[in-house]
Amino acid sequence: MNKMLAPVIFALLFIALVILYFSVILQIPMSGWIKGILAVGLIAIIVSMGYVLYRRIKEIEKEDPDDLSKY
Repeated sequence: MNKMLAPVIFALLFIALVILYFSVILQIPMSGWIKGILAVGLIAIIVSMGYVLYRRIKEIEKEDPDDLSKY
């Protein structure tokens, strides 16, 4: 369980940072379609980070308890 804590915290902090960046971008005066393109890009980053977190958790669950023997 301790191995899963760090990736989850990192992913949540990263997603929070992207959301903060997204809120700052929305405050800047620019045309709506540019904001839309930026919004789609930032949402894609958030979704991909969620997928990476999901894959990392699955990878951690498959690991042997004694990973040091690999090195």
